[in-house]
Amino acid sequence: MNLHLAIPDLWWPEAGNLPVYQGLAVPALQTLLAKGRVKTREGARLERWLLERYGVESGSAPYALAADGGQAEDAVWMRADPCHLRVMRDRLVLTDATTFDLEREEAEALVEALNRHFAEDGLVFYPMQPERWYVRLPAMPVLQTVPLDEARGRDIDSLLPGGDEAMRWRSTLNEIQMLLYQHPVNDAREERGAAPVNSVWFWGAGTQAAPPRRPYQRVRTRDPLAAGLAQTSGASVMPLPDHAQQWLKQAGNEGVELVVLDQLAAPAGYGQEDEWRTRLEALDRDWFAPLLDALRRGRIGMITLHLLGRHGCLEAEITRQDLRYFWRRAKPLSAYLA
Repeated sequence: MNLHLAIPDLWWPEAGNLPVYQGLAVPALQTLLAKGRVKTREGARLERWLLERYGVESGSAPYALAADGGQAEDAVWMRADPCHLRVMRDRLVLTDATTFDLEREEAEALVEALNRHFAEDGLVFYPMQPERWYVRLPAMPVLQTVPLDEARGRDIDSLLPGGDEAMRWRSTLNEIQMLLYQHPVNDAREERGAAPVNSVWFWGAGTQAAPPRRPYQRVRTRDPLAAGLAQTSGASVMPLPDHAQQWLKQAGNEGVELVVLDQLAAPAGYGQEDEWRTRLEALDRDWFAPLLDALRRGRIGMITLHLLGRHGCLEAEITRQDLRYFWRRAKPLSAYLA
């Protein structure tokens, strides 16, 4: 079996912040990188990387919709994820639903208000999950958008929709923010000290078609885009195990499988260095170390790492034979950033 591991934000978003890597206890990851055949490429977020792997040129929204139980059909879809815009001096900083609890009843009530207001514009919102909303559009927008995972924790001023229809969609965002500001759901949330849902984040517009490629026979993930692309390509989609030992008990011996480990994305997006380091060390203990041992024993034929980051990506292929090359010494992670 060839196991592919895709790990968003394994590289810290601030390219020059080398101290964040100092003292990291990740010996298994360092060994895999030292023994493997490594190549670098330009930076990519998980969304772009996945679309490239499957050969999809359209946006991501209809594929994520499929994973969330929706029917894309021939319509144009865009993500419209609920978020909270926090005022910080002269900036508006986006926090997504990973930072607050949103009940299904709350999401449905908020979306009902949006659908009443925008009915004549042909926009129909769907809260497929409390934290993931979609909007069906009458036509493909001429718009450039930024994925939610790239916008979280950042000033949104430079990240707002761009392109020929930018003014129209920024105006739509303003209307949405006014509607949500006045909604009773948000009044109740503020009364109990919860963050109000005071905006949505538009991104990933597109239509669905069968992906030209099926790079994996099986995919294990929590990410809806990874699941949706696998599903529409004809691959099997399975739950993500808690750790590699659990995966090893479930996995077969043949084929190509993708596992998406996204534990680092939220702390990287919100600048939480200590949490990011803690989670990376947990990945080494719970995933890299058991998989390295399984590779040594021949349980896995090859491990392919896809270490994704905003400023650069690193890919490494490691076989059992590679582990015998004793002269390939382990290096600190920061050495791969030179």
